Amino acid sequence: MKRKVKRIEAGSFYTYLSEGCKLCRRGAKLVLFITGLCPNSCYYCPISKERWQKDVIYANERLVKSYDDLIEELNLMSAEGVAITGGEPLVKLKRVLDYIKFLKKSDLHIHLYTSVPAKENVIKMLANAGLDEIRFHPPELKYPEIYIESIKVSKKLGIETGFEIPSIKFCEKIVDIVNRYDIFLNLNELEFSETNYEELKKRGFEVDGLYGTKGSLEIAKKYLDVVEKFHYCTAKFKDSTQLRRRLIRMALNHPEFYIITREGTIICGFIEGSKENLEKVKKLLKRLGQKYMEVENGIETSVEFVKEWKENLKKNNLKLSIIERYPTSKRIVVEVLPL
Repeated sequence: MKRKVKRIEAGSFYTYLSEGCKLCRRGAKLVLFITGLCPNSCYYCPISKERWQKDVIYANERLVKSYDDLIEELNLMSAEGVAITGGEPLVKLKRVLDYIKFLKKSDLHIHLYTSVPAKENVIKMLANAGLDEIRFHPPELKYPEIYIESIKVSKKLGIETGFEIPSIKFCEKIVDIVNRYDIFLNLNELEFSETNYEELKKRGFEVDGLYGTKGSLEIAKKYLDVVEKFHYCTAKFKDSTQLRRRLIRMALNHPEFYIITREGTIICGFIEGSKENLEKVKKLLKRLGQKYMEVENGIETSVEFVKEWKENLKKNNLKLSIIERYPTSKRIVVEVLPL
């Protein structure tokens, strides 16, 4: 089988990339976790305890309670597309349809992961709502043939279609279906997580690197040899490349006083103190024309400002530091340098 294999960052490679994967690679795709409910119990599922079998919605790391929360996250990362996942999204079909219709108002590309061999009427509803791409996942790679009718209908309705599976084994039935119906196959390196670690170890899987699994590359090469439209995505690619690009997009949407690192974290000056004293700081910042951001427990501003005004500010019982944090809604701090 002669095809051009393109090798990309962190050990990933492909002969074909769907539009959803192209956007993910650029860090431009928001992950909309539509529900943690799922009828399956796949031993390799990496979903966290805070989400597993809980009917919650997250946009990336942000808990979504209204469309406003989703809009904030879309704007924060300048999203160009949305990946709808779970749990099993189609157990909340109406919710999925409502969110697709809402997102298509902004002309975003939307792809959906599902383990359900959806009936024609369901796929028609998804297509009419505006779904661009669908990725079927046979739990534990069993019975992939039950998705054939769903695949045919999806393609007929103009939805880009494929299988997305973890690298737990080589499956000839999946290969046959992918090639016969001209769809794509995305193979994800099997990832260890806090929630699946024991189950994976019990089945003889071994950790490779931080999260990946030994033997995944060998399985990927077997698929590469026989699959026409193939993409192998490593755990390292998701962690070190895809995530970093998303963080940089978020960081660039912050005020200019933040220093952006190569990893996508941001560095700034941080001022903590009583509400009364922080009000005085805000007046000073405004008088000097200095940009700042109010956060839950203080004020973030430029590193230069806190260094220059360190002595004066300390006299007012203010605690100063230089912090490095993620530009996400959770604002996780990775380093603190007290001044």
